[in-house]
Amino acid sequence: MEKFEQEKSKVKLLCFDVNGTLLDDTALFLNAINGVFGKFNKPLLPLNILKERFGQPWTKIYREEGIAPEMASEEQLYGLYNELYAQQPKPEPFDDLKPTLEWLKDKSVILAIVSTQQNNITLPLLKHYGLYNFFSHFEGGVSDKAHALGSAFNHFGFRAKETAYVGDQERDIMHAKNAGCISVGFCGGLHNFKRLSAAKPSFLIRNHSEIKNLPIFD
Repeated sequence: MEKFEQEKSKVKLLCFDVNGTLLDDTALFLNAINGVFGKFNKPLLPLNILKERFGQPWTKIYREEGIAPEMASEEQLYGLYNELYAQQPKPEPFDDLKPTLEWLKDKSVILAIVSTQQNNITLPLLKHYGLYNFFSHFEGGVSDKAHALGSAFNHFGFRAKETAYVGDQERDIMHAKNAGCISVGFCGGLHNFKRLSAAKPSFLIRNHSEIKNLPIFD
């Protein structure tokens, strides 16, 4: 666990990204993202190149590769991704996720989802793995995670500084900062330690078990 700045407020609400954070699905996620190119007769990108170039908003990469808005709207691109992701093998959660969620619930920390992935994909997976009941709030299919984080902490009557967001991409860190929340970079997903470090999150963790060592819980 790496600490980048001292946080004094104790966290009451912990929000999670889904792809590459709750679910160990980076390869599946990239395959689905890449598959959208084939729908427009565009060459697929090598996965290492796609992983390096991918960011948020994630539809930007399609525009850069010549899939213009008149060819497919943002909504249509999301729809194609959802279709392709659903065709992948069922993704699994990270091994140490469930014990960490149990620890957080014992600490009376409220847990929420804030993700670009649609709830109709995420929720059945959480139910399948017995994780659904750990979460009290679901913000799925969001394009502006900072706004969604604000909606989440306002829903519970908490302050931004009483809220933390765990995500595996540099833009997740940016969104948490823009919302005034504590940012936790998760190094087990899409972006590596070096790339997440450059975004200067409040904390960096290499696995979910390290959440227990963060000095932000009572």
